[in-house]
Amino acid sequence: MLKVDINILFTVINLLLLFFVIWKFLFKPVKKVIAKRQEEVQNSYDEAEKAKVEAEAIKAEYEENIKNVEGEKAAILRETRVQANDEYNKIISDAEKEASGIIEAAKHDAKEASDKLRKKANEDISDLLTEAVSKIALTKQDPEADRKLFDDFLSKSGE
Repeated sequence: MLKVDINILFTVINLLLLFFVIWKFLFKPVKKVIAKRQEEVQNSYDEAEKAKVEAEAIKAEYEENIKNVEGEKAAILRETRVQANDEYNKIISDAEKEASGIIEAAKHDAKEASDKLRKKANEDISDLLTEAVSKIALTKQDPEADRKLFDDFLSKSGE
């Protein structure tokens, strides 16, 4: 049969002591280190999650800013187009006023020139008639001489 020997008892006691010592000095510190490491890993995950949430918030804000900038850009472009159109219309209006003024001035100048030419022509005709009448009055000749004076008058008026 089995014989219980004192060595077995000491071996069991040694094993229990060894287990207690290992438990006390190895497993407990290792469990503490593992728990500490797990806590650090969990903190890292929490910080990463917090950073992810912050990054998403910043991204959303950035996208909102981009939308606002696009809206502002469109508004500025509309305003610029309106201003450019107004400026274009003003320039066209000023140009039309200036052109009508130039046309009126040209008409006035043409009328004055025409009046001057008419007046000059009337004066020339008047001078020629006066000269012809005075020649006819001075020379009382026959009808043939009158025709010759009339032809001279017409040739001078053609010049």
